[in-house]
Amino acid sequence: MTFTSRKLLLLGAATAVLAQAAAADVLQGTVTDATGEAGLQGALVTLEGLDRTASSDRFGKYRFGNVPAGEYTISISYVGADTLVDTVTVSGDTDFSIQLGSDVRYLDNILVVGSTAAQAGAINQQRASDAIISVIDSDGLGNFPDTTVADSLSRVAGLSIENDQGEGRYVSIRGINSDLISATINGVRTPSPEDRRGVLLDGVPSDLLDGIEVQKSLTPDVDADTIGGVINLKTISAFDRDGQFIRAKVEGSYNEITEEISPKATLTYSNVFGEKLGVAASLNYQKLGIVAHNNEIGEWGFDDDLNAYVPNDDYEMRWYDLTRERVGLVFNVDYRMTENTELYLRTLFNQYTDDEVRNKFEFRDLAEEGVSIDGNNYNFNFAEVDAEVRQREETRNIQTYALGGKTYAGSWTVDYEVSYAYAEEDDSNNHDVAFRSDDMDGDSIIVWDNSDPKKPRLTGTGVDFVYDPSSYEMDAFEQEATVNEDTEWAYKLDLTNDSSIGSTPVTWKMGVKIRDREKVRDQNLMIWERDDVLMSDYINANALVDGWRMNNPMYEWPNAGLTSALRNTFTDDELDEDGTNFDSLSEDYTIEEMIIAGYGMGTFQLDDLTVVAGVRIEATDVSATGNIFFEGDDPENVAIRKYDDDYTHVLPSVNLKYAFSDNLIGRAAYYASIVRPAFGEMRPTIALNDDRDEAEIGNPALDPYEADNFDLSIEYYPTKLSVLSAGVFYKDISDPIFGANYDIGDVPGSVDLSLLPDTVEEVFTYVNGDNATVQGIEFNYVQQLDFIGDFWEGFLVSANVTIAESEASVPDEEDPLLTRDVPLLKQNDLIWNASIGYDKGPWDLRISANFRDDYLDELFGANLDRYTGDHLSIEASAKYDVNDNFQVYVEGKNITDEPEFYYFGAESRLSQYDEYGARYVIGARLTY
Repeated sequence: MTFTSRKLLLLGAATAVLAQAAAADVLQGTVTDATGEAGLQGALVTLEGLDRTASSDRFGKYRFGNVPAGEYTISISYVGADTLVDTVTVSGDTDFSIQLGSDVRYLDNILVVGSTAAQAGAINQQRASDAIISVIDSDGLGNFPDTTVADSLSRVAGLSIENDQGEGRYVSIRGINSDLISATINGVRTPSPEDRRGVLLDGVPSDLLDGIEVQKSLTPDVDADTIGGVINLKTISAFDRDGQFIRAKVEGSYNEITEEISPKATLTYSNVFGEKLGVAASLNYQKLGIVAHNNEIGEWGFDDDLNAYVPNDDYEMRWYDLTRERVGLVFNVDYRMTENTELYLRTLFNQYTDDEVRNKFEFRDLAEEGVSIDGNNYNFNFAEVDAEVRQREETRNIQTYALGGKTYAGSWTVDYEVSYAYAEEDDSNNHDVAFRSDDMDGDSIIVWDNSDPKKPRLTGTGVDFVYDPSSYEMDAFEQEATVNEDTEWAYKLDLTNDSSIGSTPVTWKMGVKIRDREKVRDQNLMIWERDDVLMSDYINANALVDGWRMNNPMYEWPNAGLTSALRNTFTDDELDEDGTNFDSLSEDYTIEEMIIAGYGMGTFQLDDLTVVAGVRIEATDVSATGNIFFEGDDPENVAIRKYDDDYTHVLPSVNLKYAFSDNLIGRAAYYASIVRPAFGEMRPTIALNDDRDEAEIGNPALDPYEADNFDLSIEYYPTKLSVLSAGVFYKDISDPIFGANYDIGDVPGSVDLSLLPDTVEEVFTYVNGDNATVQGIEFNYVQQLDFIGDFWEGFLVSANVTIAESEASVPDEEDPLLTRDVPLLKQNDLIWNASIGYDKGPWDLRISANFRDDYLDELFGANLDRYTGDHLSIEASAKYDVNDNFQVYVEGKNITDEPEFYYFGAESRLSQYDEYGARYVIGARLTY
């Protein structure tokens, strides 16, 4: 079928639906809090006589189509309130709105009511869903000092984060690598500014959001390119509240290392005009100062002569001075054009600028000369040291725009949307200059004391030479201008029909979606060399880093402000043409990806059992081009490698929800899913070193991950505002992807070697491995403690834990024809968090602990794989409502000053260690 034929078929289907819309009776209405001004999402509305149940949406709206005229008993259930029972007479289009009692003054037009409201909103949305989800409701985003969306997600059951300089960056679900999960903004797929599919979530401020939903089991109407789940970020709508809403928030944060105050401000406005037009906007600005102290090792190796592991690459000390600036804007419009048609515009613009100065002191090639070991001491005789500074301004943009609507036609609902998403990473304002020492005296040694593996101490006769700036001359000056772009247009149409099979209510749903994506990487690097440039001319007189936390002195050598004067002073004769050409041409690529999806599903209400079953079909068409470039070759000879592929997946799913009683719900789910290879893995590039014996090849012929996912859980709601749940999950994953080095004769047949010269002896590429599995259990507990007695009124506790185990077979580094078993990359085996809060009167107090266990970060070889160490973060906040409109608060983040630690195989073998200090926040919020 041609693309034009598909469009005509869709248009015909939509026209037929609207033309045949019967004059079926419709019951609809809104569920609100006691004020009648705020809709309650997740309320379960049941028509007792028909055994039909609908849940209220984010505006509190519910709807039953195809209802026979007559009188019915209607019940409304909302965790945190008593069940309300009433009668309603349905005749034609009937509106029946409900206000729940005064005990759920959940949200009013003045101020969100604290932690209790956040717990109630999240619990009800999770209970009402037909899939397995976790929710952070609107006020839950403000309970702790969260800078980024990733920080907020760290307290969701089964979620953990990867940190960067103390801020959450990537998110994993149930310990599963962020490249194997997906993220959306208002349902629009979020592109990635990097060469991977995992989305950076450190750029989007949490203050721009109205809530976050994490979907852990898929239904057929959801994009199937995830194994861990889908993170959906929801922005504000004017119809979330009644009438005008204004909120201003200002704060300053103090870091104990920077000893500076960083500002942050958010302004939110929404209003409803004439009950039809709603406009909402939110503007956020933050400028955050970060200083991090770091040391790290490139790799460890096994020394046969010493029969011990020794660091056999560089040892580096790094000092980071960062300023991260975030500017975010949300602008949303809702228009209720008629009683049956609603239109919307959803926009988000976010710009993240990372202005970084990094000084690095690098001891090179540690094990190149003789080495001896005496207890915890390694004695090195080596050649050279580098002192380096990098001044980088990295700018990342993420934008999403969605224009769509919903039309009701009797028992039919038509949803339609066109969306555009764009992400860019721009590294075009960088310079990196390295100064290298002379060779040390042959009798000099460096003694490495490994008594504290996280902070090794260096002594010995070579230390004075290392710390003499007159020993260093410039080795190279690099300037970078690299841009990554990711663009996606999407078009979707969904049709929903309320029907029945005999006495069984059924909601049928079908739809199509087209996603048109383009990924472009354009790397550009200029490398300059100049003789007789002394580092001593590019340092300040007092350059010792103040308050340095590692065990060896660290200097701001060279100085970034001074070395920046070297920009644009080099001549053509000083250009390293081979290095420049190779680094600028060897990694450029363009990948175009078209996905056409269609699905059909039914939601069946069989008394206490709800069944959602159906199938999704996704057809993928890929067209990729990349450079073939050999180091030392003429750039005029760069060749282009092209690759085209297409494949189709049929992906069934079923979700079951069974109400054993009003407060006990069981769930089971199965869904099939895929994750396409990362762009950096499937790029069709070939790079060859100057000796023509080593090649790095992208593999566009990689198969996508395929997974069968199983879930089983039970939820118990023992008191008015509580939930106790437990679940198990299992994932059987085919064709996991790993990077590996091969001798030329051992390269798997799936890798195309036809374009390589005969001189190549070793190849690094990406291959599909054997099957992998993930299995685990999950517990979650949320409880308001007022059932114990009057003293406990206002206390809230929550805790969750996820225990998982994963296994995959990967090529063995010593013999790639063999395999070895490892955990999946970045798979956490243990995640837990716990919090206790007090929310009564003007006070809202919270303290939280978040823990993640060690996980495999990168493959290097048996006993030498890089692991990320376990991490425990403690956060706290205290808020005080001065009056209904004004709130002040103080918060603490990483208040135990927990570092980040990475190691090779064992904790005695350092990979990386970072300290970035505790942060304290004071702020105020004004709301009308």
